[in-house]
Amino acid sequence: MATLLLPVLALMLLSTLFLVARRVNPDDAIPFADVDVSMRAREQQLTMPRFTGVSSGSTAFDLSALLARPDVADPRHMTAEALRLILRDDLGGQAIVISNEGDIDTGKRNLILTGDVRIETSTGYALMTDRLEGSLADLSITSPGKITGTGPLGDLRAGSMEISERADGTARLVFTNGVDLLYRPPT
Repeated sequence: MATLLLPVLALMLLSTLFLVARRVNPDDAIPFADVDVSMRAREQQLTMPRFTGVSSGSTAFDLSALLARPDVADPRHMTAEALRLILRDDLGGQAIVISNEGDIDTGKRNLILTGDVRIETSTGYALMTDRLEGSLADLSITSPGKITGTGPLGDLRAGSMEISERADGTARLVFTNGVDLLYRPPT
């Protein structure tokens, strides 16, 4: 009796689902995104790309962006927006570089960061410049223009700056071309 009763009950329950179900309203459908698909196909882009590696002197780098657009002629070269570069040396030193936009050559590991470039280091520097350019392959990044900010000794201003690495695997900052330092003694 149970072998006959259970399938009949299951069939009755299933049929009530169809009898009681609401009618589908086509206006309640999920809206499609307002993205031009043909434009996205022509202008390829990477969303949230991330490039990591180690320089020849063993400084680790982690470069990420909000989005990047590869060059049509050479896809290893791309323009990017909202970039963040993290550099870590062998002794635990760290620098975080943030910029509005930039150009990246993933083949040569070169980069150009522009537009409100900010640099913060684990040694206490907070710096601003308009442009940083250089290579992550051998960690040689320069600011060819004016740089301002604060450091462990006080406020500083310089005509240019270089981030490089020593033979022992530690990164260093070198300020040149007219360095002004307003010394602020520790309190």
